[in-house]
Amino acid sequence: MHIVHWSPGLHFPTRPRAVALGAFDGLHLGHARTIQVMRSFAHRSGAEATVLTFNPSPREFEHGQRQPGRRLTPVDEQIYYLRRLGIDTVVLFEFPGRIHAVEPEEFVRDILVRQLSVVHVTGSRTHRFGRGGRGDLQMLHELGAEYGFGVETVSPVTLGGQRVSSTRIRDLLAECKVHQAGALLGRPYAICAPVVAGAGLGTNLGFPTANLRLPREKVLPGDGVYAGLSGKVRGGDYQAVEQPRPAAINVGLAPTVRGDERLVEVHLTGEQCDLRDSCIKVEFLRWLRDEEEFEDTEELSAQIGRDVERTAELAGRPMPEELLRFNDFCTSEYVIRRGDCAG
Repeated sequence: MHIVHWSPGLHFPTRPRAVALGAFDGLHLGHARTIQVMRSFAHRSGAEATVLTFNPSPREFEHGQRQPGRRLTPVDEQIYYLRRLGIDTVVLFEFPGRIHAVEPEEFVRDILVRQLSVVHVTGSRTHRFGRGGRGDLQMLHELGAEYGFGVETVSPVTLGGQRVSSTRIRDLLAECKVHQAGALLGRPYAICAPVVAGAGLGTNLGFPTANLRLPREKVLPGDGVYAGLSGKVRGGDYQAVEQPRPAAINVGLAPTVRGDERLVEVHLTGEQCDLRDSCIKVEFLRWLRDEEEFEDTEELSAQIGRDVERTAELAGRPMPEELLRFNDFCTSEYVIRRGDCAG
């Protein structure tokens, strides 16, 4: 897969391209469905399967300022999941940037048609594009008819009678409902981050923890204790996790022993391994309890012991079917295998 950072003068070799448009934050089941529809057209027609998206995401901004904790999938995670979905090329538009001021008609004429040689565009019915979000799917249909490319609107995916959306996932995570959020993603909500040195408080309590250096933009679940899975990540491949094992995860301030900084701390059950200078993947499966402030560290240690036992029980079960559905959209079959995507 090729990653291209867009600029007005960027040269793309002339070849037909099928394009999916969107912010695609989270790469949830609705996004996966939209991309699958585009990819299917690309395979049938021999067009290059292409995703156009943003980095940073427009969702990260408020009143023109980039805000922390707004993104479900930072760009490296997003690229990883797009690779699993069988995309040939990802075009990243800087936001805000030059693309921010492009009128929708110019976006279609100058970028989609002249620069990218688009033959087919896929998007959700809620997608907006161009300056001020003035462009919509109706406009895209009209311009497609004018310039000779097809437009396909993908119906939303619904679960529990509600549309799957990034906003709904963020809301569920804020409410500590990580299992429900994972069902909309089709996989457990996860954090991939390097381990940093801590104060050794977990070790002193008998439960050594890995403290994570989190991407500033990453959405965290609400404060509390969770059962999940964790393991070392090999070579930046978020799926290649060495010996994933049940993990008790604390998100929050750790009020009994710290109380001044929001952190993610992970205790892997079983035989301990050296996680220093490692990157680990942490998957959230179930909420266990709220954070609590205990009278002393002995009471805290006893509660952590109970959390670890419950974690081993929950995370030791087979992965629920609803947390495996993203795999149904994944493929290793690409349309374009040449290395001359853009120059």
